[in-house]
Amino acid sequence: MTSSALTALRELLDGLPPGADGVVAVEEIGRVVDAARVRVAGGLDAAAEALGFASPVAAVATLARVSEKTARARLTVAAVTRVDRSLTGAEVPARLPVLAASLERVGLDGAELITRQLGAVQPHVEPGLLAAAEQVLVNLASGLDASGSQPVMPESVTSLAGQFSLITAAIDPDGARPREERARRRRSFRLGTPDADGLVPVAGLLMPEVGSLLLGLMEAHRRTPRFTENPELADDDPTDTRTPEQRRHDTLATIIITAARAADAPTLDGMPVAVVVTTTLENLADEDGRAGDPIGVMAGSPVPVSRQAVDRFIDANGFRVVTLTPTGAAFGISTPKRCFIATQRLMIAARDGNRCSVPGCTSPHYALQVHHVIPWRHGGPTHVDNGILLCYWHHQTVDTGPWQWRMTDGLPEIRGPGIPDWTPIGNTARRIAAA
Repeated sequence: MTSSALTALRELLDGLPPGADGVVAVEEIGRVVDAARVRVAGGLDAAAEALGFASPVAAVATLARVSEKTARARLTVAAVTRVDRSLTGAEVPARLPVLAASLERVGLDGAELITRQLGAVQPHVEPGLLAAAEQVLVNLASGLDASGSQPVMPESVTSLAGQFSLITAAIDPDGARPREERARRRRSFRLGTPDADGLVPVAGLLMPEVGSLLLGLMEAHRRTPRFTENPELADDDPTDTRTPEQRRHDTLATIIITAARAADAPTLDGMPVAVVVTTTLENLADEDGRAGDPIGVMAGSPVPVSRQAVDRFIDANGFRVVTLTPTGAAFGISTPKRCFIATQRLMIAARDGNRCSVPGCTSPHYALQVHHVIPWRHGGPTHVDNGILLCYWHHQTVDTGPWQWRMTDGLPEIRGPGIPDWTPIGNTARRIAAA
């Protein structure tokens, strides 16, 4: 491309207005460029090896300075939209001629989606029906109705993907069954080896209905209405600095903790599923130990557990702490003497409004963990008058976060961001007001 042509193109792009009109205009130009990219990439299919590249994908990715995923998409679309020559020199039409003629309107993303959708059903669909489906898909990707006669509301390629799936499924004589059978064969879920920080990697493929339920549960947790007596925290919690990924992790933790506590949950060794943490009697009784000192080991994890974490685990249902004597003999396991029992949890939940003790937090009471306001190691009793309910995340940050609690005449009070003075929480405020 000559320097004058590049200059003219830059001037054209610089003149585009910012905002919606500019986005539409620049993407129209981009789709024209996409069509050219597909056309020239197709020419590397046979020439890649001669140029010293391991494959056409490597050639396009290197020469175009794009990812292999993008290079593969360009070559995939080129394979079905280019006109080839047979051994006799006769012209062989494109496999998807309608898409080939419309690349400048469809763009690379839409073209790759159409290619993938039609390719999945092409082996067992009658050619005439396949051609009709191609026309409908190209019309929709071009911003027209199915007949191609009227413009329709613009949609993203992600939005079009669902419509395309329905169209191709409708022309597939085998129906949805082959796809569902493939999904059942491919379903998987894997827990990896803990890393240096003890984090366990996960990977897998969920069945559609399982993924939908999980997404629905996470969305339900996210959308749960907030009820708080502090207007400054009603719509947003300035203390919540978690990323979206961290929020999703903590939501999943709540779901798993709730499932483990369910009355009909399966058991291990005749007991509810629990995380086992082992520590020594000497370390557990050491009042001078720092909160961050590693004093325990969690089953299945090579990473030591800090004193602060052990104390939190003892408070929380779903965890059992086993203590050993200096000689290694088993001394005991955390019991209701140190752990709050079910009836105490219910009493605390009723007292505090059936929710987490942090203002604005909407985690349900059955997913919460009981926390000793005065730590047990400092003489705090395992009693309703010394317990509050905290969600998974707020229990993680109880010793380092901005919130503080105290008990006054058996009733919990809190102070922190936006609440500078000690203030009753939950039903406590209403009870005092009515007194």
